[in-house]
Amino acid sequence: MVNVQQALENLRDSIAQVIADLEVWNTLQEIQDTLGLPKVDVSGLGKHKYLRKVTAVASEDTIIRVAQQMLISYPGTRAQPSDADLQLFQDALWWIESRGIQQISNTCRYRIIETVEDTCFWGRLTLREFFAPVIPISVYGCGSMPEVGDDGCLYKVFADISVFFGEKSRQIKPSRISVAKYFRELGLTEWPDRRFCLLVERLVHPEVQLAQNQRVLVERLDELLQQEDFELRAEGSQAGLPVYKVRKRATAACGVPKYIIFAATEKPDIVIDDALDMNIRIVRHEDKCLVYDRPPPAGNLTWTKLVEWWCKQTNKPSNDEETRREFGERLQASLQSEAERVFLLLISEFSSQS
Repeated sequence: MVNVQQALENLRDSIAQVIADLEVWNTLQEIQDTLGLPKVDVSGLGKHKYLRKVTAVASEDTIIRVAQQMLISYPGTRAQPSDADLQLFQDALWWIESRGIQQISNTCRYRIIETVEDTCFWGRLTLREFFAPVIPISVYGCGSMPEVGDDGCLYKVFADISVFFGEKSRQIKPSRISVAKYFRELGLTEWPDRRFCLLVERLVHPEVQLAQNQRVLVERLDELLQQEDFELRAEGSQAGLPVYKVRKRATAACGVPKYIIFAATEKPDIVIDDALDMNIRIVRHEDKCLVYDRPPPAGNLTWTKLVEWWCKQTNKPSNDEETRREFGERLQASLQSEAERVFLLLISEFSSQS
C-alpha cells in the first residue's frame, strides 16, 4: 500500500521541477495562467523555489488537474516534458486514484513474470520496442537495457572496463540475468496496478505475439489473474486476433458497464469508481443522457445497432417507425447547432432507406 498523501506531495515536487526546468521567468506567468496555478510572492526566490511554493499552496484538486493536463498537452513552446517525467506524473495519479491500494499482489506479479522466464516474451519485437508503450526504462533507474544473446537469454553488458583499469583491464563477459531479476530491478512490485496491467496486456498483444503463443500466454496468465479476481478480457481485435485488457472479474455487486455516454441535454457529472474495470458512475444528470451499455461491436457502431439498442431500452419493436422517430427526436434534443441537426436527419433518412 502506498501513502496517498506522499504520492500527492511527490506530484507537487515533480510539477514544480518540470516547469522550472522547461521555462524561463519571461514565459512562466503564461504557463501558470494556462495551467491555472496560483500566484505567490516571488520576492527573493529562485525559479525552482518559487514554483515549489506555488504547488505547495495549490489545492489537491488543482494539482491533480494540472498533472492530467500536462499528460495530455503541455502548453509551453520552449520544450516538452520528458517521457520519464510524464511517467512519474501518471504513476502518481494512478496511486492517488486507487487510494494507494495495490489489488494485484506481489506474489501474483512474481508468478506472472516467472511464467515467461524461459521465453522470448518480447515476441517479434526488440526489447526496446516491447517496453516503449509500457515503461520508459530510465524512470526506474535501470539505465542500460540487457542484450538478447544468441540463446535467447538476457545478458547485462558491462561498460568499457578500461575506463577504470586502464591498460591492465581484461575483457569481462556479459553476465546472464534472469527475467525475474530484471523485472525486480525495474521495480515490478512498486508499480501501481494500472502500470502492471499495461505490462500484462503488452505480453499478450497480437502486435507482439504470434497467434499460437498468444493463446498459450493468455491461458497461463489468465489463470493467475483469476486468483486475484482479475481476468484477461478480449475487448477488440487487430488483424483478426483478439486484443486483451486486464479487468476485474464480474461479481454480483458490479454495475453495468458504461461504454458510451452520449446525447446529454445537460452535462453529466461522472466519477470513476474503478478504472481497472471501467466502472463509471454518473452522479448527476443521469436522466439527461443516454448510456450505451453493450460491449463494442466487432465492426462499426451503426445507426441500425443504435436503434436496436434504443428499442430494447424502451421495450418496443425494432421495426416500429414511431420508435425510430422518437429516438431521432431524443438525439436531436441534445444537439447544439442546426448543422448538427441536419446531419443527423440525413443519417437517419439514409439508414431507413438502406
